[in-house]
Amino acid sequence: MINDYKSIIGTPILDFDDGNPLAMLKDVIIDPDTGKIEAFWVKPLTILASDAVIQSQDIVEWKKNIYVKDDSVIADPADIIRISDILSRATYIIGNRVQNEEGEFYGRVYNIDFDTETFYLKQIYVEKSILGLISLGRRIFSFDSIVEVLPGSIIVKDKATKKEKIIKTNLIEDPSVT
Repeated sequence: MINDYKSIIGTPILDFDDGNPLAMLKDVIIDPDTGKIEAFWVKPLTILASDAVIQSQDIVEWKKNIYVKDDSVIADPADIIRISDILSRATYIIGNRVQNEEGEFYGRVYNIDFDTETFYLKQIYVEKSILGLISLGRRIFSFDSIVEVLPGSIIVKDKATKKEKIIKTNLIEDPSVT
């Protein structure tokens, strides 16, 4: 099932056996190299801890709610080497700038789509705006079009821009085209 980032925030995380609430989903932790959601930031309901994580592999079932085996899967991110490594690199998807290989700025990522069975990103939604109030345009990029995720920006291949440049170049070089 394909889900989007904005709709999952606040989703209850329940114990698979008895349905008791364990936590609320707050955010995602995405491996920028593979596009896989490795874990989810959660706010535990029973533990007096601050934020914690649940690894995507610990999710038993994802329907309207998220079901996990029990509260033992709720962990401190520092205790999971893979998650600590991703967080230490400080390369985020949500909110990051998006530009093409030539440096043309398209906006910032405001939403993502991902598959709840494989936990891989499918698309990123990008919006260019003024002060976050007035939208100047939106674009959707498939995850396959991402060249690199850097701490300050996401570099994408933009076929439409390349086609426009090819057309302009051909029009200039070929005087018979009017």
